[in-house]
Amino acid sequence: MDFTSKLDVKLQEMMNASDPIDRKQILFSAEITAEEMKKISEMNYKGNRDLHRPTFRKYVRAMNLNRWVLTPEPLVFVKQGTKWVMINGNHRSNAQIETGTTNCYSIAIVDSIDRYKYLDQGKVRTNADIIGAHINIVQPIQYLLRASSFVSHPMPEDVENVLRSRIGELLSEVEYEIKPPRKSGSIWKQTAFKAAFAMAIMTDRISYENAYDVYDSLSHGDLKEWPDVFVQLYRQVMESSISVNRTGQSLDNDYFMRGMFAFEHHNNEGKTLAIHNNFRNSVKEDVFEVMKQFTPIEERVAA
Repeated sequence: MDFTSKLDVKLQEMMNASDPIDRKQILFSAEITAEEMKKISEMNYKGNRDLHRPTFRKYVRAMNLNRWVLTPEPLVFVKQGTKWVMINGNHRSNAQIETGTTNCYSIAIVDSIDRYKYLDQGKVRTNADIIGAHINIVQPIQYLLRASSFVSHPMPEDVENVLRSRIGELLSEVEYEIKPPRKSGSIWKQTAFKAAFAMAIMTDRISYENAYDVYDSLSHGDLKEWPDVFVQLYRQVMESSISVNRTGQSLDNDYFMRGMFAFEHHNNEGKTLAIHNNFRNSVKEDVFEVMKQFTPIEERVAA
């Protein structure tokens, strides 16, 4: 039985239901091939949202890595006259066509096209919500994945892999033990600066003990107690003597790159905080080497 015939059968069941509530919606599951999905995509509701490229690529990656699983989130269909219309599932259908995979879905048939305006009204779950980790730990991990691996749109599995590693342990210590100040504008609470703390240790630019003591001093001590190079970093940012690169997609982020420099040179009194290409390239090479273990092997091969 083809998919459209299944929809017709389930619609008949819905219409014949004894309970009036059950006549408003019916749910079932179905396995759909890529070829079937090509036909289903032609049913796409003309009022549906335009394809959001990052969401589409995220779904493509999940399907290619065999991470796509059956969830309660349904593809939603309604029958208008003699034609079926899909009012939810645009991104998933396009991703499946792109990958050529066969996937299982929950399917919902509803009684009216008016249901469309009530879709996607809930709060979107973040990776932190899904894996149950603190957002202040997850954000530096996501930054490192985006900036120094092939993972442009980190998924919960990607974040969990890093969270279980030494990097995750270090970032957890920042959140629960060091506790950087949370006041607005604080340099030391910045996502990329936290990532710099972890990566400076992971790339052997500073010992764990020294890095911990420095970060603790920055977070709770007076400016006169800070290493000179961190005072320079603070003034460069707060006095706007540099144009701060705040990108979340690159290691050239100034909180990260200058943070790496400062941790490495924390003992060098009078060291000028100036970032040259040799240093940038060295940092990127070292960090990419650390982070490549968190990129699925098939993606490393493809790259």
